[in-house]
Amino acid sequence: MNRTHWIIVGALAGGVVAMLGAGWQFLVHPISADIAAQVSAKADIEAKLQTARDTAAQFDKFRAQAENMRRDLDFYSSRMDANLTTIEVGQMLDTIAHELDLKDWTADVKPPSSAGANGVEIGACKVEVRFKSDYEHIGRFLNGCLDQVRLVVPDNVSLHGIDDAAGVYFDTVDVDLNLTVWGGKGKGK
Repeated sequence: MNRTHWIIVGALAGGVVAMLGAGWQFLVHPISADIAAQVSAKADIEAKLQTARDTAAQFDKFRAQAENMRRDLDFYSSRMDANLTTIEVGQMLDTIAHELDLKDWTADVKPPSSAGANGVEIGACKVEVRFKSDYEHIGRFLNGCLDQVRLVVPDNVSLHGIDDAAGVYFDTVDVDLNLTVWGGKGKGK
């Protein structure tokens, strides 16, 4: 082999190395980068799929929670209808008092005031109630208030014992309490 042959063999070897380098740079490397991106995307999709499967497995639980929330909302909505009047509140409380035959019954119903948030107005009547009763009827009165269609919240319950001249306390007490009756828009008479 002479020198020319070695130059040709060297040039061919250099050309093969250059072609392999170019092939790697322009063909294999982009494909391997694309494969890495696809593997990463596949892992993300598999994670989302697992999350979806986990959520689907809890679908009945979510449905039950939604049904409970709907029932609670219906319950409170039924107690907070659109109009709250002092006449309605007074009649409601007078009915309870007369059914229990409460002595010295007085109820001072204040006109409804409005409060609201997020565009929803809620009316509330403040009521000052006084009567004489035994402890059992006080409990019945409060239960009667809580059983009403309106949302009635007792507040500031004050019981004062009644004694005779000898200082002996009786079972009957003076009751002073405040009630808040919640309604809807707070428009009434």
